Amino acid sequence: MVDDPYKVLGVSRDATKEEIKKAYRARAKEYHPDLHPDDPQAAEKMNEINEAYDMLNNPEKYKKRAREEQTQGAGASPAPPGRQQRYPAGH
Repeated sequence: MVDDPYKVLGVSRDATKEEIKKAYRARAKEYHPDLHPDDPQAAEKMNEINEAYDMLNNPEKYKKRAREEQTQGAGASPAPPGRQQRYPAGH
């Protein structure tokens, strides 16, 4: 998960939704993999930009995710959604 979405998008913490959207579009244009097919890191950077933008537009979604991660504890690796975790026989 992105640590600081404001830093990724290059906006201040008191930026308006319009400023965030404008910064997102500028970053997307700068790093979009279709516009930079020879840059192997473009897709990775674009994913980071998308997540940062989503974090600022949907903060409740990420607060819920953070709470869930805290309740699972360190080192726990839950099964993917919709799947039960299976253990070897004898456990």
